[in-house]
Amino acid sequence: MAYTDTEQEAVKKTWAGEKAKLKQMSFGEKLEYIWAYYKLHILVIVLILGAITWGVHHALTYVEYRIYGMVINSGQFNEELNTTLHDKLGMAKRDGVNITADLYTDESANMGGYGNRLDIYVMSGQLDFAFTDKEGVDYLVNMGAIRAIEDLAPDYLLSEWSDDKLYEASVVGDDGNTYSGNVAVDISDSPIHEYFGLDDNINYLVLADLSGSEEYMNNFYKLLYEIEEGE
Repeated sequence: MAYTDTEQEAVKKTWAGEKAKLKQMSFGEKLEYIWAYYKLHILVIVLILGAITWGVHHALTYVEYRIYGMVINSGQFNEELNTTLHDKLGMAKRDGVNITADLYTDESANMGGYGNRLDIYVMSGQLDFAFTDKEGVDYLVNMGAIRAIEDLAPDYLLSEWSDDKLYEASVVGDDGNTYSGNVAVDISDSPIHEYFGLDDNINYLVLADLSGSEEYMNNFYKLLYEIEEGE
C-alpha cells in the first residue's frame, strides 16, 4: 500500500521527513510516492537538462555559413565539398560553406512551401557562385543576381579563361545602368567541372558574391586557379 501524506505533511514537507517516510516504503511504493508528489519537479528538471544539453550541442556544432554556392538545374555535385572546402578556404572553426543543389529554373519543379526556392535563396543573399546551364545563367541575369566576371574574379584567374569561354549578356551595374558584360564562364572542359562533380549539362560558372565574405571569396578564387593549374 502506498504511503499517503496527512494534510499537514502535504502542506509542509522537509527533507528529513521525506527521507523517513521513504525508508518505510518498498521500492515500488517509493516510485509511486515520488511520482505522485514530485512529478512536476521531475518534469521541470528534465526540461532544464534538455535545454542545457541542446545548448551545449548547439554551441559545439553550430556553423555560420559564410559562402553560398548553388547547382541550378541539376541535383548532382560532390557533396563532400560542403565539409572539405572549410579547410581549403582557410575558414574559422565555426564558419562554413553551403552548396545547395536541386534548384531549378522550371518553377513547377522548384516550388517549396513558401514559393520558388531558387528565388528565395537568391533574394536572401545565399548566392556567391553557381554552377548551371545556359537557362540558369539567363535566369540569374534576368533576376539581376549576378555580376560581370571581370568585376569579381582577380586577373590571375581571368587569365585562365579565354574569350571564347566567356558568356556575354546585358547586366545591371552597381550604378544602376545596363551594359554588356561577361556573366559566366564555360567550364565544360575545365578541371573545375570534375573537381565539383557536376552533371554533364552543367557547363557554366557564374559569380555573384552576395554574402560579402571578401576574404573567403578571395580564397575561393585562389582555389579555382589552383584547380585550373592542376595543383
